[in-house]
Amino acid sequence: MAQAVERCSQALGAPLAVDAVGTWTPAVALAFAQAADPACLRWLEDPLPRHDADTYELLAATRLPLAVGERAHCDEDPAGLIQYIRPSALTLDVVGCGGLTRAAQIIPIAKAQGIPVYPHGRSLLPGLALASAFPAAVPAVEYRLRWEPGRQRVYEMPLRPENGHIRLPDTPGLGTTPRSTACPALR
Repeated sequence: MAQAVERCSQALGAPLAVDAVGTWTPAVALAFAQAADPACLRWLEDPLPRHDADTYELLAATRLPLAVGERAHCDEDPAGLIQYIRPSALTLDVVGCGGLTRAAQIIPIAKAQGIPVYPHGRSLLPGLALASAFPAAVPAVEYRLRWEPGRQRVYEMPLRPENGHIRLPDTPGLGTTPRSTACPALR
């Protein structure tokens, strides 16, 4: 895996953000941390299935840049999460962490530590709302190419990236109107 990351990074001429999708064991994550060239990584995202403080502390002691937050829940202490993992980025799932209000409380904590927030793509619309409200702390939102185009079909005005940017709606709320369930295209 470390060699694949290095080759891809070299081919692109830039470091990669790699998402382990919370599927690695502590042994795999530690082996990767020892073998990977940190210069080839923007970050390794959520390698473990849960926020295992002991393993993340070991990973944080390496030079491996980490991103965490997809699995943060509303009952977790964000300052503690940031403090013991010391991530390069926080990849909050806005819905999973407790919603927009809770995410808006977490962003200043991350910003005070110099940690940028990149909302997880499963929560694209609330993530975009956060990015527009906190542009200095939320430089981008994950757009999941495999899933999001299909999700956007349920809205009257689908949000589609153009040259890496999404034009935000100017309507109230999250700015989207679901299509009618009677719509023939959705049957």
